[in-house]
Amino acid sequence: MKPQPRIGFGGKRGLGWVLLASWLVPLMMTAAYIVLIATSEVDATGAAWEAIAFAFVVVLWMIFRVLTEHAAMARAVDVGDADHVIELADFQLSRTRRVRARARYHVYRALAFDIRGDAAAALAELDKCSPTGTARTLAATIRVSALAETGHAADARKLYESELTVAPRDPQLAILARLAEARLLRAEGNEPAASALFSKLADNVRAGSGIRSRAKAYSLKLTA
Repeated sequence: MKPQPRIGFGGKRGLGWVLLASWLVPLMMTAAYIVLIATSEVDATGAAWEAIAFAFVVVLWMIFRVLTEHAAMARAVDVGDADHVIELADFQLSRTRRVRARARYHVYRALAFDIRGDAAAALAELDKCSPTGTARTLAATIRVSALAETGHAADARKLYESELTVAPRDPQLAILARLAEARLLRAEGNEPAASALFSKLADNVRAGSGIRSRAKAYSLKLTA
């Protein structure tokens, strides 16, 4: 298979977007401020203030890049695009060595495997990391679902009771927790409760199109 172009600005593909995200805009800003400082006819104090302004602009650009990267991942998860989630996660894993950041992207990889229906791969991916914060909650929803799908409903129930009985504050995490609960109920043989929950998720306008599609598919399986 032909390799896909690297992901750059806003999750877009191609060398141009990679250069834009990594070097082009910062280099253009640097050149512009060098010209500004050289031609503005200010003293050392004025030049220092201009340098501070440049540093502030660079910080804003870095924040903007982080936000666009998060938005690209959120959209991929929202629509259930497993391939894009893995691609974005792998790109971030190649860039960072921080343990906490890497754990988050391993969790995203596990979520992508779960979306594909590969519960064993999802569990194997989760075993590679020890996430914290919201990433831990996301990992719990994935592990509950994967355990339920692989015939370990008792372990899934125990994890659900310890991690997910209180609904997460994040709306997307709360919906994923409900999807995990529905899959657990199905694995436990409580098909009426599972079907009712799947139906609610399938009709939930706040859920992403990917989650609604998965919930509808599970609901159809139970009613078939």
